[in-house]
Amino acid sequence: MLERRLLFVLCLLLLLLSACVSRTKYLQLEANLADTQQELETTETRLSYTEESREKCIDSLADFQGRLKEIKNENLELSQALDQKDSTIEEQKKVIRQLHATKVKIESTLKDQIEAQEIRIEEIEGKLKVILVDKILFDTGSVQINKRGKEVLLELADSLRESKDQDVVVEGHTDDVPIGLALMDKYPSNWELSAARAIEVARYLQEKGWIEPERLSATAYSYYRPLASNDTAAGRRQNRRIEIILMPKR
Repeated sequence: MLERRLLFVLCLLLLLLSACVSRTKYLQLEANLADTQQELETTETRLSYTEESREKCIDSLADFQGRLKEIKNENLELSQALDQKDSTIEEQKKVIRQLHATKVKIESTLKDQIEAQEIRIEEIEGKLKVILVDKILFDTGSVQINKRGKEVLLELADSLRESKDQDVVVEGHTDDVPIGLALMDKYPSNWELSAARAIEVARYLQEKGWIEPERLSATAYSYYRPLASNDTAAGRRQNRRIEIILMPKR
């Protein structure tokens, strides 16, 4: 009887011990599960953050590529502008060289008239200006080019003709002395007189000097652009003039 009781107690103890081991293992597994769940949540958070960072990186890359394209376009436009500027500068240098060569030739051809102060040459701002006092071209009160004037214009035309890329502008200027009664019916004022003389010179350069008409133009200024005071005879002589200007084609 005692043995049976001992056996029952032993079995009971074994059963309780087994129950305690299972409980401990359960608690350990539960703890492991909680740790695993926490790790999973942490991993998911990191993945979410990584995905968000990836999307931001993609957006930043797209912005960078767009800006890079803009910079390339800006650089291309700048390069083209610089090329155009270089081309313009080179063209301007070419014009200046041509004008200077023409100036040298005119100075050689019309040396006597320049020394006599009947002709003056100015090279300024990409233009070449030949100033002729009226008496070398016209008799007093006339718009017909005299013999000497024709000779001068033909010599001048030889130099102007070679500058194919240049326009030739003929300007008529007078002093402020009113038109005489003998000419008033034909030329009511100095406007008409300065215009008629400029046109006559331009036409002669075309017909006898063989300068292309599309390169020629004539302008009148009357006495409103004087070189000197009209209060003296010397000043009025300077103001009565024809200016022939060589300039780049417009």
